[in-house]
Amino acid sequence: MYKSLRFMAAVSTTACVLSTAAASTASAAMTASLGAPSLSARVAVNVPVTVSCDPFDPSLTLVEGGAFLTVEQASGRSIAHGSNFSGGFVPDVPFVCDSAPHKFTATVVADTSGPPFHGGSAIISGSASAGAGIDFGGGGFQTIASQVAAIAPVEVKLH
Repeated sequence: MYKSLRFMAAVSTTACVLSTAAASTASAAMTASLGAPSLSARVAVNVPVTVSCDPFDPSLTLVEGGAFLTVEQASGRSIAHGSNFSGGFVPDVPFVCDSAPHKFTATVVADTSGPPFHGGSAIISGSASAGAGIDFGGGGFQTIASQVAAIAPVEVKLH
């Protein structure tokens, strides 16, 4: 009986340690905010993005990250729109996850099936994300943990 109690205590302690590790990974925080966008030749909107994410487990490598943005703008009876992911995979991730804010520019190009962007009000929304995992080198990796921050729709002025 004493052996089974010791075994149960060891299992309980291991489960507690594992759940604490999982909880600390789950509490990782990411934030994203947008700066004042600029309109370029009525075709592209350049959006300053600031991202902050907590460090991942030190045994993992930051392998992917960036921001996906959508721009929509009323244009007569149509909607000018475009979406784009700005970021990439290791080594082209535009920020590091060290709890500090990092800035980069995301460019959204107008969809050629609709009207171009113009000066005036527009709505920008999207998300930022980062993933860490095992880097196998040569472009191969497996993502183990991730962080995501929503960017709620916000009205901006393009000029």
